[in-house]
Amino acid sequence: MKKYGILGKNISYSLSPVIHNAAFKAIGMDAEYEIFDISDGGLENFFARLKKGEIAGCNVTLPYKEKALKFTEEPTAAVKAIGALNTVSREKGVLKGYNTDYQGFIKALCGFDKGDLDFNVEAKSAFVFGAGGAARAVIYGLATLGAKKIVIADIDTRKAEILAAAFSGQHWGCSLITIAQDKAQYNDFISKADLIVNATPCGVKDADEQLFDYKYIDRKHYIFDLVYAKMTAIVKEARARGAKASGGLNMLLYQAARSFEYWTGKDAPLRVMREALLEKIKE
Repeated sequence: MKKYGILGKNISYSLSPVIHNAAFKAIGMDAEYEIFDISDGGLENFFARLKKGEIAGCNVTLPYKEKALKFTEEPTAAVKAIGALNTVSREKGVLKGYNTDYQGFIKALCGFDKGDLDFNVEAKSAFVFGAGGAARAVIYGLATLGAKKIVIADIDTRKAEILAAAFSGQHWGCSLITIAQDKAQYNDFISKADLIVNATPCGVKDADEQLFDYKYIDRKHYIFDLVYAKMTAIVKEARARGAKASGGLNMLLYQAARSFEYWTGKDAPLRVMREALLEKIKE
């Protein structure tokens, strides 16, 4: 039996096992997917097991999307540009790194299936909260689709500046701006943005502080919150104000489907994966 899983820290909440185990069962593949909840000190041993074939492939989540790069032998061009990965596949003894986050994000953002946002990125402006691995995937996706301007805000301003500098050097013709963690300063940028993206964990807990003052959301805005475990306050408020808003469920589903295809070489049974995901959320 082949073993796959998701690598991260404090990730018992992950819905990935439900999605992938349903997919393996649907195609009759003798495989299982589990959670690899590992501390920083265990990364080297984990990737050694992956290299030996004890593990056939994995997804990577917080806080290892950037750290995992040094253990990957053949990252794709997108991974190199983004500076983070979320999928590793062992292929003929070689560890290959992929980023299906940006692929899942683009499909959920621009698609028009149920739960997709149906947003046209070209020549639009976006305000992105976050500067970690997920934000990197989001910004890469937006820039490659022709966004005009991207504003980045993060609690770690220096981290946001480094991210903006890295992407600005890739010459997409997209203007990247970073601003300090100052909610008063956010208002002008947010009011003028076409798209607002939350690429942070903020909103997972009910007690989490608001990222910005929701009164600046209006009907013209599109809101994409990568949080998938629940409908967050920002999504609820945006819809109440007439804006189009979506959580991260479809992105989770689409990125999982692409990972599955990289590992197996087979088309992902998307309908089965979606049904398993929705059924789990109902519990």
